[in-house]
Amino acid sequence: MAGLSVKAKGLVYSNLEKYARSGMGMEKACDSLLRQPRVRAAERKLYESILKGLKQGRSIGDSLSLARGIVSPMEVEVVSASEEGGMLEKGFGHLAEYFRRIHRTRQKIRKGLTYPIVLVHLAVPVSTLAVTAFSGLSLDADRERPDFMAAFMESGRNMLIAYLIILCLIIGISLLVKMARRSATADSLLNALPLFGKARKAVAMERFSKVFEIFLLAGKKMSDSLGGAGKASGSGIIGQASAVGAEIVADGDPLSSALFSAPHAFPNDFARGMAAAEESGQLDLELAEWSRFYSESAADAMDRVAEWAPKLFYWAILIFVAALIIRAASAYFDVVNKLLNDSLF
Repeated sequence: MAGLSVKAKGLVYSNLEKYARSGMGMEKACDSLLRQPRVRAAERKLYESILKGLKQGRSIGDSLSLARGIVSPMEVEVVSASEEGGMLEKGFGHLAEYFRRIHRTRQKIRKGLTYPIVLVHLAVPVSTLAVTAFSGLSLDADRERPDFMAAFMESGRNMLIAYLIILCLIIGISLLVKMARRSATADSLLNALPLFGKARKAVAMERFSKVFEIFLLAGKKMSDSLGGAGKASGSGIIGQASAVGAEIVADGDPLSSALFSAPHAFPNDFARGMAAAEESGQLDLELAEWSRFYSESAADAMDRVAEWAPKLFYWAILIFVAALIIRAASAYFDVVNKLLNDSLF
């Protein structure tokens, strides 16, 4: 069964947020959503999985995990954390905005990639045919005619190689993204990527701040709140630093000690702000402010990704096309030189 698109997931979690905010139970919410017309098969399975899990006595987060292949571990962790903190609507709301943001970014990137993609699909066959045609020009009538069919096959082979390279990159990055949830090394590699890395870090810190706030408002212990927020962040770096920090806090040290001990995970401004809020008893307000800050930072970073990714791809395509043009021009000048030599001598 095909999964849900990011656009569909944004709508699903937005609807679940509405029901959770109204105080309606998840069983009634899922029954209501299942009765709506034109419900996708994957979306139907998600609601049915929640209902099945609830009837078995599971939590909403555990029930959501039954929809394998449709929801990711990150979604399950965010829902479980917000459910445990008694603020389920905030978890659903965060996921709805997260997937809407990804959908908007992808739409902008696709729109920006239209022209360079068309350009490369025209440039490869045209340049290959031009080289073949030029190489076949000769004053010698007995010379074998250029093989345009072979030229078409060569251009197709070149495009296939390009597709395979792009596919390998996509698969490699997808595997890294999955590994980055638990591996600090994979997380560091992705965070080092231009544009994309900054957006990932902002989203992870937004999720960490939001879940941490939910746990504190629910009255959970500081160590449990820190560890749970790190796990829900979706970042291997933040998750490992939070697990270590939770032990520091559990031993009786203040939260600031845990945050300052991991500068690679928690930015200095964030750690200092949290230290001041801890001393003044305003951690929940501070976390709400940082959550909003990182939400805006993530939105800005994704806008830059959407703006610059097509531009970088466009310039790469231009360089590639320029190389093809130079190749065709070189073949043309070779032909001119041969024709001149044949006619003069």
